[in-house]
Amino acid sequence: MTKPGFIYQVMIECAPELEEEFNSWYNEVHMPLVMKCGMMKGATRYRVTDAIETNAAKYTTLCEFDDRETFENWLRSDVLAAARANTAEVMGGRNVVWTARAFYEPIARFDS
Repeated sequence: MTKPGFIYQVMIECAPELEEEFNSWYNEVHMPLVMKCGMMKGATRYRVTDAIETNAAKYTTLCEFDDRETFENWLRSDVLAAARANTAEVMGGRNVVWTARAFYEPIARFDS
């Protein structure tokens, strides 16, 4: 069985008129910046669907780390500081909101 990683989740709301620009920037600039130092194992972005009624944010990103120490080092890294500065420069004052963030430790993994 594969050992589950630690997950950092970021949830984001974006004004409809900014979605194309936001998604291009997030995929082509922001994610490469935050992953640059190699501490993050990988990340997957999701968009909420209308399959069920929900009040969840439209976008979420799940970032995987090997352990808490690596995540905490990433939080203090120059790479993340540069990504945050770029976010403030490009998206600051615009109708894009990081609605929630959380760091999860693995409890169990279930495979079919």
